[in-house]
Amino acid sequence: MAMWPSKFKISRDNFTEKLPNRVIRSNMDVGPAKTRRRTVLGVKELSGGFHCNPDDYVDFETFYLANDALWFDFPHPRTGQTVKARFTDVPQASMNETIYEVTFSLEILP
Repeated sequence: MAMWPSKFKISRDNFTEKLPNRVIRSNMDVGPAKTRRRTVLGVKELSGGFHCNPDDYVDFETFYLANDALWFDFPHPRTGQTVKARFTDVPQASMNETIYEVTFSLEILP
């Protein structure tokens, strides 16, 4: 299994984490919606970004193309623990002067 390259340090400026949605809501004819838990565990969503130079961006592109549909080990930015993750969308990159700003979205296994 691949490992997220350590040279791509996640910036805490645009890091977001979404807890799993484990609840099903059913609207009732009268009164409040009925809710129940769908599952005990759920997949978390995480998005973030990092800055890199053009040479490192080529390395990231290679990593992404090799792992775009696969699970890989990822160091969680908040906890520091290694978790299983995979891309949920195509990463985006914009270039400012000589630095790339890369943003990405992942899903994290429970």
